[in-house]
Amino acid sequence: MKLTFACVVLLYFTSLASAQDILIQALPQTVIYGENDLVIVCSISNPSLLSSVFFIQLLRNSSTTFETVVSVTTGQPATIQWKDSALQRRATAIGNLDSPSSAQLRLTIDKDSVLCPADFKMYMCKMSGLTTASDVVPKETSPITISYTAKPNVIEMPRVRILNENFDTPDRQFSVGTAIQLTCRGEVGSDASMTIRWCAQKVGEFTFTGLAQTPIYSESSLSGCLYTRSSTITYNLTNQDTFTQFLCESGDTGLCGTGSAIQHVNITLKPSTEGSGNTNPRTADDTSDAGIIAGGVIGGLAALILIILLVYFLVLRRKSDGESYRTKEDVPGYNGPANPEGPVYSVPVKDNPPHERQREEDDHRVNGTTQEPRRELHYADLDIATQPPGTKVKPKPRPRHEPSSTEYASVSFGGSAV
Repeated sequence: MKLTFACVVLLYFTSLASAQDILIQALPQTVIYGENDLVIVCSISNPSLLSSVFFIQLLRNSSTTFETVVSVTTGQPATIQWKDSALQRRATAIGNLDSPSSAQLRLTIDKDSVLCPADFKMYMCKMSGLTTASDVVPKETSPITISYTAKPNVIEMPRVRILNENFDTPDRQFSVGTAIQLTCRGEVGSDASMTIRWCAQKVGEFTFTGLAQTPIYSESSLSGCLYTRSSTITYNLTNQDTFTQFLCESGDTGLCGTGSAIQHVNITLKPSTEGSGNTNPRTADDTSDAGIIAGGVIGGLAALILIILLVYFLVLRRKSDGESYRTKEDVPGYNGPANPEGPVYSVPVKDNPPHERQREEDDHRVNGTTQEPRRELHYADLDIATQPPGTKVKPKPRPRHEPSSTEYASVSFGGSAV
């Protein structure tokens, strides 16, 4: 009876010592995906119980069983043997078996080469060595699961929709009192319970503050190592939202604007047309510009009329003694149109006596040759005042005081001469 009890106790302590002969560690214990290298170390925990180590293996779970990834075996120097060629191309392994106290196997996957979730599986270590009593003992660890966290990096630009409408709107300017819905969709991290939060900053505020509105969240969906979901809030625009910047973020540390994934959208108010206040700073300028344009058009038309009238009367011949003028309407047989209202301006028809016409013809002949008559500009005065309908206004010739090829005249508009 005593012998049986002693054997059981000896077996128990032997098993306990064997379990502590080899150790597996993940460094760090929780890997931040994208920021930390993935390092797994197999080492001897009680080197004093061993005289030598033959090999150390690192195994990884593959569906239903564990398969050897890499191992180190005795030799001069110790030899690294890869079993997973795909992992070998993106990882490194070092190891030595010089003595039980320094024996270890270390696998390192660079942070930029870590595959998620493929590399975050269950791992275990095995070893074989010789005890101080010259007994060959195989040892192995219990499996461990490499834990990790992943920060969100991608989030969409907020979408805007007027409440109760079926489609998003590209508008970012709304009237006071409009209820709008803002929706953000993006990564929330490796924890399915994480969400997207909303903050806002109005005119005059120096920081973003969290919104009191309760968001509506969609179900989380896993994509690789990261969960994705959406967040929607309803916001009623007030007079204080003349320019409000909304922020949606995930992966924050508790303060607005500290997320690892952030997007913004700016919302403004439409200018108000009620009241006497000028809410649109461009309104007064636009009115002034319109007045200037209208004045310019009117002034241009007046100048054009003046030029036409001047040209019209500048071409009139100077009236000489014995000359008479008749308008085309006064010429017998003229059947042209007549203006029933307002002043009538007609080109005068010069009607000289016969002896004057003969003198002009003689003046045109010099030394038996015919010369062109001297072309002169003659001007007359014309008073263009307001006249009753049907009144005809005819030019009033200016008496010629001295011979000149150029004469000047004035045109009067209701008493003011031009």
